[in-house]
Amino acid sequence: MEAPKENSNYHELVSRRQWSKQLLTLGMALAACPLPAIGQTEKKIQLQLVVDDVSSLVHLPVMLAHHLGYFKNEGLQVDIVEQTVSQIDNTATGLTAWSVPFEHIVRGNQKETQWMSVMQTGRTPQLALGINKKTMPVFKGLKDLENKKIGVLEINTFSQHCANYLLLQGGVSLNHITYIPVGQSANAIQMLRSSSVDAICFSDPLISLLDKKGEIITVCNLRSTRDTSRVFSGLLPGHSLCVPVQMMEKNPEVCQGLVNAVLRAIKWLRTAGPSDLLHNMTDNSFLPDRAIYLNAVENMRESFTLDGMLGPEHLATVLRMQRTLSLTSSSKNNSLNLNHTNDFVIRARKRLKI
Repeated sequence: MEAPKENSNYHELVSRRQWSKQLLTLGMALAACPLPAIGQTEKKIQLQLVVDDVSSLVHLPVMLAHHLGYFKNEGLQVDIVEQTVSQIDNTATGLTAWSVPFEHIVRGNQKETQWMSVMQTGRTPQLALGINKKTMPVFKGLKDLENKKIGVLEINTFSQHCANYLLLQGGVSLNHITYIPVGQSANAIQMLRSSSVDAICFSDPLISLLDKKGEIITVCNLRSTRDTSRVFSGLLPGHSLCVPVQMMEKNPEVCQGLVNAVLRAIKWLRTAGPSDLLHNMTDNSFLPDRAIYLNAVENMRESFTLDGMLGPEHLATVLRMQRTLSLTSSSKNNSLNLNHTNDFVIRARKRLKI
């Protein structure tokens, strides 16, 4: 016998109510035990990345990788640590990376901790030699710098070696030059304005700032590929991303993540326009002026690597400079190739289609 129509509707209504009740119960259970947010499902690997001057644009690729979240995308929690080259512990422990001139790695690898360049970030020295217009209002040539004081980041570091090479080419006796360690950008600008130095060999944004304000005259621009090739008879590599050899061997996935993130930042930088740069302007208390910041980045843009590779021609230029300045002996020349690897860059380029 067919059930009355109203009975059928009643059972259908009860069914719907029971279904709704079950859904509500399930929703409350899920709310009590929420799923982890995206990006929090795995604990990120922590490491520190050391730079000598956080305000210097030579470190822009690594600072952008941090600012844009590229390190986090690789599962890395990177802490930027500011230390001078002389302060860096030669017996580095834990996971540590270093943004430093490649030339320094070649010289420093005679110490206890062996460092390896895993990526080139600067294809030129990324420096410029500026003359203090207050103490040297008339400048005719590099010979005028004899018996003068030149400011550099630290004594016996990359900026001094580049200045030495440049001065030797200009016929200047290095015995008649006094180098003054001016430290980081904020202190360097004060020393120049107080006439403590007659010239300065430094990076951006300091050079662009002083040049824009008419306080220096730039006489050699080692940010450009043309001037670098003219001075060194080839491109002298600037900063590299370096890690301890032990870390590279034990934690290759961490090294790969670092290279992936920094190369991605360089790819972003190659096409970034003014609005992109200002929107992603890294913290820089030394340079709050946005117009000068844009000008400094533009002055540096050509100096950044195109693909992260360190080729044999770059090694030859480093070796030629070190021989001229007697910074390396012939017995150690054959070990120069052991200070870098392109393996991580090759894999990153394939992934990023560079």
